[in-house]
Amino acid sequence: MNLNKQAFLTMLFALVTLTMAAQDRLIRVDSESKTWRKNNPQVVQNDREKMRLLMPQGASFGVECVPSFSPEWTLTYDSLAHALVYKIAEKSIWYSTYHAWHKHKKVRKKQYESVLRKRPKDYVAPNVQTYSLTVSDEQVQKLREIWSTAVSTAEDREVYILDGIKWEYFINGQLAKSHREKNVLVKFTNELVEAVRTGNMNRKDSLFAESQKVITGLTTPPPPEVLEPGTVRRFIVVNGQPLADSIGYISDLGVSDLVYFNRRQQTIRSVSFLREEEYKRAYFEKFGVNVKDMIVEYTIEPDPHCDAYVREHPEQMQNLRYVEGYVLDDDGKPWADVWVYVEGKSRMGDGTATDSTGYFAFWISPTDKTLAANHGLNYVGKNMITDKPLIIRMKRLH
Repeated sequence: MNLNKQAFLTMLFALVTLTMAAQDRLIRVDSESKTWRKNNPQVVQNDREKMRLLMPQGASFGVECVPSFSPEWTLTYDSLAHALVYKIAEKSIWYSTYHAWHKHKKVRKKQYESVLRKRPKDYVAPNVQTYSLTVSDEQVQKLREIWSTAVSTAEDREVYILDGIKWEYFINGQLAKSHREKNVLVKFTNELVEAVRTGNMNRKDSLFAESQKVITGLTTPPPPEVLEPGTVRRFIVVNGQPLADSIGYISDLGVSDLVYFNRRQQTIRSVSFLREEEYKRAYFEKFGVNVKDMIVEYTIEPDPHCDAYVREHPEQMQNLRYVEGYVLDDDGKPWADVWVYVEGKSRMGDGTATDSTGYFAFWISPTDKTLAANHGLNYVGKNMITDKPLIIRMKRLH
């Protein structure tokens, strides 16, 4: 009896250890810092539910897919089952936890706002469909090589999609982090998921037979794109006039254009992204330029919150409040080109960029209480505004 009890406790301890290891691999610690997570209990519960529902006990490595408006899924190698396991929630785990943690509070007639509860209420975990397909030791070795290559090259090569969908490949406690809309690894993963979902052994075997192509695709830089004369990938128009492509515009970050115009004491009032052929034809007729990707239209005007503008119009000072400070990284070094703005307001009209010393200064409404700072994936929020210079610290993720 004691021997059976000891064996049971040993097995229980092993399962708990595997579960904790899987949770460590699944939960990210980047923009979701410990402080931020502490103030957002729904995120903590959401991550725990993803781990509980979508991570097999013996998950050694795999990929987690988090679509913006669709159910989450994972594809992992389960070392206990010696199989590839595909798990997909029938409903979004994020929205299920969101509704449990939030309630609608009436603020005006027929107007409501979402308020965080002190404790979750009426949470119902989504059902999960599970599919599995056995793999040979040789195939496991190939898959480990692919995953290790993805993670080790992630800083320089683009591995998963950020534009609406997150792909996170994990192995040995590391995550692959980068971005691209199309990628050889994403294609391989999707086809492998379909093979597991349909139980297609032949398709699975043929994918592994060509696994070296995936590794080559991850380690070989793509050839430089060559556009035909008179063709541009992106055409930028400001107040109806074309802008020379010196802006360094990066759509994935959404910060560089704010910084660019802020440097010129301008603020963005609207921005449109046009990909339809009719707009491309119209701009070709007007400017004689073929646009391959998209047209970006900006409407800008003088920035009424920048320090130079307000000091040229001192009568506005009585209705505004001056705020200044520095943005530093986790090593205490100044961080340039960080966008600092009023928390809860549109980033376009209520912010400024830090200079080469990390310094920022602009004018805000007297009722504004907190600031946020953003540099692409690096983000911090809720810095209380004071009359003294603020120090905002951000952790560099990339």
